[in-house]
Amino acid sequence: MESFKNDTYIVLDLPKKIADKVKKIRSEYSYTMSFPVEITVAGSSGIGVLQYEQNPSNVYTTIKDIALRTKPIKGIFGEVSSFPNTDVFFFTLQDEISIRDFHEELVKSNIKFLENPFPYKPHCTLCNNSSLVDIETQELLSKEISEEFILDTVSVYSLERKPNDNIDVSLLERVNLSGK
Repeated sequence: MESFKNDTYIVLDLPKKIADKVKKIRSEYSYTMSFPVEITVAGSSGIGVLQYEQNPSNVYTTIKDIALRTKPIKGIFGEVSSFPNTDVFFFTLQDEISIRDFHEELVKSNIKFLENPFPYKPHCTLCNNSSLVDIETQELLSKEISEEFILDTVSVYSLERKPNDNIDVSLLERVNLSGK
């Protein structure tokens, strides 16, 4: 099997009901995202994208092994926040422990990742918009989604950047969290 050719991320998928609410908020702030609504566990912070020169089937086997040991994760969004010195706004999570534990299992695994300069912060991106005025920023910071949700699938996505600034997203693998 060939190695990875594009930036490849590992994410926890949000359930459709919650994802639709996040999409609604994103649309209010003209944010179009390449990925579906998710919480990235490898690729954006903590550890970088998958190193290209490794066998994808070995990576998928390792992810499946971790998923078999990981029970579905209960989540509730916290407040909206932003990363320092950026225009990236996101939902925090009220309890990050289980997501951080999953991230740490990936870090300790035999999967190879590129380095990433940012510490790991579980989050769900809402907006990356430098043209927000103060009132829009305040409205965004006050957004809430208060229902509990279950993160029970992990997906591997590849992003292929096209010359015309378009990005093709490919789902490479998806497995259920099924630990007890």
